[in-house]
Amino acid sequence: MVKVNLLTYLTFNLNMLIDKGKGMSLKETRQLCEERTILRELQERFPFAETHLDLSLLKLQPDAEEEIENIFYDMAISLKDSEMCVGNNGLCLLIAYIQEQIQREAKKLEEKSSD
Repeated sequence: MVKVNLLTYLTFNLNMLIDKGKGMSLKETRQLCEERTILRELQERFPFAETHLDLSLLKLQPDAEEEIENIFYDMAISLKDSEMCVGNNGLCLLIAYIQEQIQREAKKLEEKSSD
């Protein structure tokens, strides 16, 4: 289970890109999620030297990148963009996916604590 703090860290980085006017199409974002290559593409498209996108913390937890790619894959194949209240920017779609995952993780913790 990926730690919520890593998901939150990722949203801050994506939000920073959006604040700088960066974006991706929804179609391309979903495709990269389905290919499980979105994190690599983000690092290539928005290099640290130009944008300060820093995903280095994801490398500190074993398998975090793979797990996040799998989360994005699951969301891309099972949810409609309109369900995520996103219609224009793929980076916003990624933030919505992360928020959905955080909600799912919180629900799991609630269920465990009520057992």
